[in-house]
Amino acid sequence: MRRAIAVAVLSALAGCGGAAPSGSPAFATQAVRARVIRPDFPTSSSLIFEADAQEAQVNIYHTFELASNPPPIATIAVAHGCPYALAMDKAGTLYVADNCGGNDVEEYPRGETALKKSITRGISNPLGIAVDSHFRLYVSNGPATITEYANGATKPSRTISGAPLVSPTGLAVDKNANLYIADPGAGVVFKVPSKGSGVTALALQGLEQPVNVAVDLRTNYLWVTDAAADRIDVYKLGSTSPALEISGAGSPYAVGVENKGKPKGEMVESDLTTHGVYAFDPSKSVPYAILSNGIEDPMGLLIQNP
Repeated sequence: MRRAIAVAVLSALAGCGGAAPSGSPAFATQAVRARVIRPDFPTSSSLIFEADAQEAQVNIYHTFELASNPPPIATIAVAHGCPYALAMDKAGTLYVADNCGGNDVEEYPRGETALKKSITRGISNPLGIAVDSHFRLYVSNGPATITEYANGATKPSRTISGAPLVSPTGLAVDKNANLYIADPGAGVVFKVPSKGSGVTALALQGLEQPVNVAVDLRTNYLWVTDAAADRIDVYKLGSTSPALEISGAGSPYAVGVENKGKPKGEMVESDLTTHGVYAFDPSKSVPYAILSNGIEDPMGLLIQNP
């Protein structure tokens, strides 16, 4: 499975969407329903945003409908066709890391599917993205740099690069604006303090190939998708041993945690083998829903009430 995720990451570094590893979805018999796609999206309830590299768009779903495997309520056709990661600030602006063509980060205003602006300076093969409570934007770029942007800026205020970073991919921030970096090449999760520049490897036990991270701001738990181990590991921030281990479905990749809407702490995780998104109630290890309607290559996930 290490090779499967390596192919996905290498495809991104080459600047193309590339097909995800093949596999027969376990939920292939579920009904696929059509729906009229709207030009905007609601902002009054929790939503799932799925960055689909194969379909060259971001699919948007109601969280409360997941159990019925619903079609998307809205879609965003990204500018260059390879959405790989998603983030949203507390004002509801959606950020999309687009890995093809222009290699940019695109911004979409709260509730809107029309592009507002793009950031290109300092962007090269973006694989991960995060926004902290101060509206600072972080982007992981291939092969091994992370660029930081101040609120509203299109030019990076600093760049983090060099050892010990090898292939930084997924990014997340905690409530103190500390940055967490999943690096599958190094096989570790790194931390960069909010008011510092040092990159420190967290000695998290059991990790083999971490590709993405998310932080539950309510409970201070760190969620890590481990591609090689086919597992999602959950750590209490400050602890090195996992508090919970969740078995994957082949190639776990993206992960997101609801930190604003209800139910807080709900987790979603994508799998590149089954081409599906799995939804978990807070602190549960068995999914209550599997989403496949409209999904091909789920490279990025976000669950949030805008």
